[in-house]
Amino acid sequence: MESFENVKKRRAGVLVSLPSIVSEHSFECGDIYSLYPLCDWAKDVGFSIIQLLPLNDTGFGFSPYSAISAFAIDPLYISLYKLGLNIKSRKREIRFLKNHPIRIRNRKLEIIRSIYTSHLKETMLEATYFLEKHPWCYSYSAFRLLYEEFNGKDWWEWPREFLDPNYAKEHIFTKRREDALFWVYLQKIAYDQLSEVKIHFEDVGVYLKGDMPILTSRNSCDVWEHPEFFIMNLQAGAPPDDFSNTGQTWGFPVLNWEALEKTNYCWWKDRLSYLEHFFHLYRIDHVIGMYRIWAIPSKDTTALHGWFHPQFGIAKEEFLKEGLDPKHFENLGLIHEFIPNHYIFYWDFWKKDGYQNLEEEIKAKLFPLSELHIEEEEKHWKESGEKILEIFDSFSSMIPCAEDLGSVPSFIRDSLFERQLIGIDVVRWTRSFTTGEFIPEELYRENAISVLSTHDTCLAMEWWKKEGDIESKLQFFFDRLGKPRPKSDEETLFGLLEFVFQTSSLFSIQLFQDLALGLPDVLEHPEDHRINVPGTPDHSNWTYRFPVLIEDFASDFQRNFTIRKLLLESDRNT
Repeated sequence: MESFENVKKRRAGVLVSLPSIVSEHSFECGDIYSLYPLCDWAKDVGFSIIQLLPLNDTGFGFSPYSAISAFAIDPLYISLYKLGLNIKSRKREIRFLKNHPIRIRNRKLEIIRSIYTSHLKETMLEATYFLEKHPWCYSYSAFRLLYEEFNGKDWWEWPREFLDPNYAKEHIFTKRREDALFWVYLQKIAYDQLSEVKIHFEDVGVYLKGDMPILTSRNSCDVWEHPEFFIMNLQAGAPPDDFSNTGQTWGFPVLNWEALEKTNYCWWKDRLSYLEHFFHLYRIDHVIGMYRIWAIPSKDTTALHGWFHPQFGIAKEEFLKEGLDPKHFENLGLIHEFIPNHYIFYWDFWKKDGYQNLEEEIKAKLFPLSELHIEEEEKHWKESGEKILEIFDSFSSMIPCAEDLGSVPSFIRDSLFERQLIGIDVVRWTRSFTTGEFIPEELYRENAISVLSTHDTCLAMEWWKKEGDIESKLQFFFDRLGKPRPKSDEETLFGLLEFVFQTSSLFSIQLFQDLALGLPDVLEHPEDHRINVPGTPDHSNWTYRFPVLIEDFASDFQRNFTIRKLLLESDRNT
């Protein structure tokens, strides 16, 4: 395969949620084998990047961004077919758009356990050898056994003796070694299968892109084993914005970068080194969090009382210098003492009645304090983020791509530009800063990925039909170019794909469902084909199943011809 120096050229790709891509050899949901027919189809029509959402073990949960391990691959993705087990669990026809991941995983575990126990001497030896090479499996397998035993309860609710991971690991590998090594054996199988996929991709000239969540579930083996790497009394989230008046609380503990630095960031190094066995590129989730992150008290249910972490804050002496008593404003609910004698101002504090009712003379002294250290803090955040990203570069030869969506402050956007880190531009949100209107293809950032949709948004066709002014969309995407207005969903989607592939972005990677030309159900009912709706219950998301087998999808001559033509005309067919 061509060297990494040649990756950064004009390319097109496809983004998939792996369990949704069912193959004729899959066991109910998409698995590692599904990547073979997907890769061959992608290569045939001109795609040279396939991007996956995280593959981490989600335990009893559903979201791959809230996994119980930052390393372990979910056994759900193990291909029984690749193990030589041609076990069918359903008819060839896909009748429902919903997977049942916990049931599917449990059934696979039963099948693989029978292999494990029937060849116990050999399989335990294989697992032991894998464990020696990948010591993170010690904590994962011990955690996974206890997690199952206590029915997914949070680890801090386990019996006291198991709150000590060192005791727990010794106990499990002494008393229940066979069971513990089974979970290691599963990781060994997943590792072998996925690393073989990477080799296949290299043979045919397609790059595989992975995903690295920046945050980690509080109920995970990583936090259980290394709580010192996390600030446990804080949770990450996002401040209020146009989409949410109260902001977002994610529940994940905030990373303790100071503690990580003392270990030379070994946890991150191990994560990236492991990912590199499978991927050529990787997505840094929420790259803004490498610079600063919105931190909220862990017990809060809204993000209103958060602050950007790390933050210097305003010292008590700085209040007193202005003749102000910080305790008075804390009692008014305007500020918070987040470390001894240092205060942060709450988001939109100036809109609160407590502030509005102050005398103008007091306001004139108080408000400037809220902006006192902005320049100095932004300089610190920029230096910190760049240091972390520089270290990441030294840990891996994979090409990083940054998820830089949302309200990105100018100093971070400048930093990402200076570092030439590949960003992402979503067509529906990529607009002129001055007019608020869509921008033409040639004005897209060159060092970015242009997309119609993400796993967290509705599909392109649902956006087209239900969000925003349809007339302005028609004028921009069709009238502006002198094209006839679309008379069908098919023509609309074709026009949107033509636009996004023509952008000046280095890469253009589209969600698999947005490539569903010729599939009436996806075009007419795009709301049924969404992967995730942020802010809704976990179990109602991440179970989507594409309605057509990947082999049948890949055999459609007309669709293949159309996509191949789009990629050729946009100079993305490599």
